[in-house]
Amino acid sequence: MLPVSATSVASPAVIYHNAVVLTMDVGRPKAEAVAIGDGRILAVGSDQDVLALRRGPTRVVDLGGRTVLPGFIDSHAHWIGDAGRVGHNADSAIDAAVRAGWTSINEQFVDQERLGELRALDAAGRLRVRVNAYLAVNFEEEKFGTWFLGFEPRHAYSPRLRLAGIKLFLDHDWGTTFHWDQDELDDYVQTAHRNGWQVAAHTVSAVAHDQILTAVARAQAADPNPDARHRVEHVIQLRDDQLTRMRALGMVASIQPGVPGDLADETGFPELVARGQTRWIARWRDLVESGVRTIGSTDMPWLVLGLVGRPTEPPHGSPLEAVHQAMTRQSYFGRPPEDWQLAQRLTVDQALRLFTVDAAYGTFEENVKGTLARGKYADVVILSEDPTSVAVDSLLDIRVLATVVGGRVEHCADAALC
Repeated sequence: MLPVSATSVASPAVIYHNAVVLTMDVGRPKAEAVAIGDGRILAVGSDQDVLALRRGPTRVVDLGGRTVLPGFIDSHAHWIGDAGRVGHNADSAIDAAVRAGWTSINEQFVDQERLGELRALDAAGRLRVRVNAYLAVNFEEEKFGTWFLGFEPRHAYSPRLRLAGIKLFLDHDWGTTFHWDQDELDDYVQTAHRNGWQVAAHTVSAVAHDQILTAVARAQAADPNPDARHRVEHVIQLRDDQLTRMRALGMVASIQPGVPGDLADETGFPELVARGQTRWIARWRDLVESGVRTIGSTDMPWLVLGLVGRPTEPPHGSPLEAVHQAMTRQSYFGRPPEDWQLAQRLTVDQALRLFTVDAAYGTFEENVKGTLARGKYADVVILSEDPTSVAVDSLLDIRVLATVVGGRVEHCADAALC
């Protein structure tokens, strides 16, 4: 990234400097300072270059070596829609999300009623995070028809609320119950694909995985689109041939690093464990290293239901906890990971990508979020420490000092910074 001249950008509203800036941009992975104005990143670079942009009204904040990252993106969650499951209303759920460091969330079950609620929150200025809505077309056996065709794919109601795609449930109860026959699924997927909609499919079992791969392959054969980015949500049980097909079809793997570690008991896949086929389960490293674009999430509040205390407060449901889970394979429930799970651990750099740059790709938004670069949304988190330089177990001790969405401070734990 070349230095930005003082005459080439607007006057910054704020400059954060003397920081460890992890841009998540491969062109310039680290910097010292960030300038923000009009809701966008104006400059990223050295202290000297960025401080040269300040004008009279510019607020200059010395971060004293603290760390700046792109705002975290929760790619599969139900923070708002299912907030009542953990005793929250929409406002307190949104507050919990921004305090945890999320600047964007993908609401993965939005029916017509929930879409109306999101639009009302947005219109009232209460949507303090960016929301990508996935319009539900079924829940278990109940099908909702093609109501999504009444909307424009990827329509933005505002900078805070956007239609991202459609959501299908293919299986249930850890892949023991299935909701579609192949022909009906093919019709839904082809209709969505032909009309420009991204499909996100809840797919836990290998059987359901075969179904969505077949449906997407047939849709692509009928109407080729090399950049459709259809998504598989959860990806718990995955054979080698299915991984190869996902890569060939350009599909996105949407995973939850905190998926329960007790997949070998009665709630999981005991028959796979008994047959020695544990290598099929929760293959996070295999997905990332295969080249399948992989994105990360919490599935809030479902994966943390039953925890002691208020599960929507950090660290539970936080991005740093999710990074820790990806690196250690520890689940929310504390069961020590087994050797076959440890073999699928990610590095800190791989884990951070799940919730930043790759997560932005998962919703076709890599041009506006996911990295800290000039022109992108000023979606920023300020952390007490650098997650790439601390011991893995210290990740859980890192505090979110500030969460900034579009240049607006939505959470601040240190008044001196905000």
